[in-house]
Amino acid sequence: MQDTNLAGQERRLVPEGFDNDWYLAHYPDVAALGMAPFDHYRWIGARLGRKAGPDAVPGWLPEGLPDPAPLAAPPPAGAGAPSRHRMWRVPAEFIGNGGVAADVVADVSVAIHAHMYYADLAQEFAENLACMPGSFDLFVSVPDMAALALVTEQFRSIPNLGRLEIRIVPNIGRDIAPFVVEFARDLARYDVCAHIQSKKSLYNQGTTDGWRQYIVRSLFESPARIAYFLQALKKGRYGIIYPQTYHNIPCMAHTWLANRGLANQFGPRFELSAIPDSYFDFPAGSMFWARTDAIRPLLEAGLDWQDFPPEQGQTDGTLAHCIERMLGLVPTSRHFQHGVIRDRQAPSWSRWRMNQFVDRPLQYMHDMIADPAVKVVGFDIFDTLLTRPLLDADYVKTLLEAEYARLGFAGFHSVRASHEGAARAAKGADVDIHEIYDALTAATDRADLLRKEREIELEIATVRPRAEVVALFQLARRLGKRVVLVSDMFLPRPVIETMLDRCGIGGWDHFYLSCEVGMRKDNGRLYEHVFARERITPDQMLMIGDNERSDVQIPGDMGVRLLHVMKPANLLRAVPRFEDLVPPARDADPGEQFLFGAIAVENYGPISYPAFSSDDMFATATQIGYGLLGPIVLAFCQWLERCVAEGGLTRLHFMAREGKFLKRAFDLWQRRRKEPVQTAYLLISRRAVTVPCISTLDDVLDIARSNNFFGASMDAFLHERFGVALDVADWAEIERQDLWQRARPVEILQGRVDPIAPFLAAILPQIRAQADRERQAALAYLDAAGLVDASAAVVDVGYGATIQRHLVKLLGRPVSGLYMMTDEKGHDWSLRSGVSIQACFIEGASLSLEDTAPMFLHSFLLEKMLSANDQQVMRYTAADSVEFRDLPGHVDGGAAVRMELQDAAMRFVMEAVRVRDELSADITINPDLCVALYTRFSAHLSNNERQVFADLELDDFYCGRGMVS
Repeated sequence: MQDTNLAGQERRLVPEGFDNDWYLAHYPDVAALGMAPFDHYRWIGARLGRKAGPDAVPGWLPEGLPDPAPLAAPPPAGAGAPSRHRMWRVPAEFIGNGGVAADVVADVSVAIHAHMYYADLAQEFAENLACMPGSFDLFVSVPDMAALALVTEQFRSIPNLGRLEIRIVPNIGRDIAPFVVEFARDLARYDVCAHIQSKKSLYNQGTTDGWRQYIVRSLFESPARIAYFLQALKKGRYGIIYPQTYHNIPCMAHTWLANRGLANQFGPRFELSAIPDSYFDFPAGSMFWARTDAIRPLLEAGLDWQDFPPEQGQTDGTLAHCIERMLGLVPTSRHFQHGVIRDRQAPSWSRWRMNQFVDRPLQYMHDMIADPAVKVVGFDIFDTLLTRPLLDADYVKTLLEAEYARLGFAGFHSVRASHEGAARAAKGADVDIHEIYDALTAATDRADLLRKEREIELEIATVRPRAEVVALFQLARRLGKRVVLVSDMFLPRPVIETMLDRCGIGGWDHFYLSCEVGMRKDNGRLYEHVFARERITPDQMLMIGDNERSDVQIPGDMGVRLLHVMKPANLLRAVPRFEDLVPPARDADPGEQFLFGAIAVENYGPISYPAFSSDDMFATATQIGYGLLGPIVLAFCQWLERCVAEGGLTRLHFMAREGKFLKRAFDLWQRRRKEPVQTAYLLISRRAVTVPCISTLDDVLDIARSNNFFGASMDAFLHERFGVALDVADWAEIERQDLWQRARPVEILQGRVDPIAPFLAAILPQIRAQADRERQAALAYLDAAGLVDASAAVVDVGYGATIQRHLVKLLGRPVSGLYMMTDEKGHDWSLRSGVSIQACFIEGASLSLEDTAPMFLHSFLLEKMLSANDQQVMRYTAADSVEFRDLPGHVDGGAAVRMELQDAAMRFVMEAVRVRDELSADITINPDLCVALYTRFSAHLSNNERQVFADLELDDFYCGRGMVS
């Protein structure tokens, strides 16, 4: 442990590997909080994925300390609503660097299975296995006697080798069947097992040369590194460890591709209750270290050789390929995480190599379309040309299920799916919505409820244009290419054409629709139809689409040129700072469906990212406004609406200056309500209401201690807090009595006002005279504003309810307050006074750091986004007249940035209004979800995010800091 001395802090013991200076420099919010760096790291830094030093692994904790409490654990089955937004356990994370001594894992029983189909690689494998740090048993599968002899010769002298078992197995199921059939019972007896194979991938013309060497080298890098893996598995946090996907493997490999049907079939056998729809983690190449308990369902599934198809050179779609993916899901289902070994030679921020998608230049895509060899450019429609602000592309059926359930018809989604399948099977071809509903209504006595027109209406309402793909569509037309639409879809052509027309898309040459021609893309027949009708060879067609199976793998295997445009939600899930926040589509409630779906479409709908950084959560002011400020403001507006209904309020007064934007948003949210609540913008400030309330010295001292003051002059302090200016004679008398020196700056921290109390007592007459002058004008203004109405409430960002408290004192009656956040001072005053104070996001926040939400600690960022560009109110001069701060030399350099933030946030609210009015009234954003988003964002601002806020300024003359950026 290092003994370190931090300025202004007690001496603390800091473990080796933790860099105090680096942590403070890299995370400036820690210094602002006044916490010792390692205390902060243990408190929340590790859980947020922060690093202990420049070369450290995010979230590392030294030996002897507990792992950070997981932020990403799903709620237990049957649990009630959590007090904070549920974060979803991230299945995989990059495992730490370094190694440990072999004796640390001497008590771990280890077995390795090596499938040596290519026995000529035995020496290479023997050299890697020689790195084992301690005793292990080796089980080897080979195809014939010659391989058995060669492998025996090379393997029998491996150091630390205990038992060596070599068996000849049939050439079925690649490397996987020998692992889960031949040796499953043997391996299940050990604590930890590994699986490796003599992979050559001869089918792919050398594109994955080096893949095998990369994986095996990563798994057997050194004895200390292997011991580190064994220790990590022994501790129980990780269930499986494997290398990051090889750099030449396409990122789309991390989907089911041709294996989804087998996954549905075998999932229950492997104790899986759910199968993911999009990208997920697994060891691509099927080589790994595993805690045996984590993969036990695969070893004890009772699989037999007959479960695997004969070897025919298949490249996908076999049980072996399916189980390769199950190696990712089974440990996760048993509550283990994956440890992914980072590729140091070809690094990528993405475990799935999503850099392959974001790094493509737009010109490359244009060149693909312009290639003279391309005669036909085909476009998929849904999630390609058109997208939806929802996580689940099939969410319309969920909406209908809820609607029909209220009318007494349960289970619509599954019933509809089964009848769609039955209709397709009966016809022997693809079907449209009319045929689906014919089959559906014929099988129920509630046919009067089930209206295909309603489903069509909702489907039309969901779609939005995907701008950059539409631009490719238009480019292809300008270049004179033949442009065709190719879609597997049950909606008939007129409906889809209506959608396209509403989104400004037109001018295609032909429309190939599965439910019209009876053939589908996802089995290849529709592509064959396109080739024949267009009179082209496959390599004369460029297919542009999002579906990794039907738009990429299938046409690619047929020889079609490909341009993959990833579904926005899939890229959103891959962004490191989002991945544990985004729920699985099937588990998302309506608010989550919209929130994350809308963020995905807005921020990850593009297909080119020239300045992409994996450090970003929101890279620009527009993205921050839409994806962070917009949801916060919407959740607040929805909460205000509930408060109005529950409290019988008739009027809301939004307080200057943050209230100006909040009022705009709230008015937009309730604009179509039959009886909208009245709203008003109240020109007000602490300064404008505190001074009129002064009558005693205690009042003066309360105002003085209410906020810190940071070293400006006493003249500035008096002007800001009390509106008083002392003349030369006054100052001469003050200095004669040695009450204060005019040149001496004022510093007030944590309410300590004793040094200036005698001075303030001496000038109490001047302060009271100023208060008397301001009181009548303040009362006249507040009366004209309508605050005399008992059913009115004030609305603001909040904290200590200072303005509300002084309004109550000034008016002599209760005034309710509705806030984003309150601190313990405001909360305690509410309890003592009986005056209503409510908070949407954080209520009664404590300044004790262990209990304080980061949203409250970093609330200054929120104020900067919400503020108006107006000057601050200083005092009232009449019922309809207000004096503002005079800053003639100040031009707000952040005005344009603030406008960009707020315009984007307003677009988010407008989209929510549209979804509410056209799709579902149940689009409610959980405030706890906003707290989680804000926590993740504010805890580690990227360089791009810092720059956005560096351009914003707020005036804080009240606290003696002038303009603050």
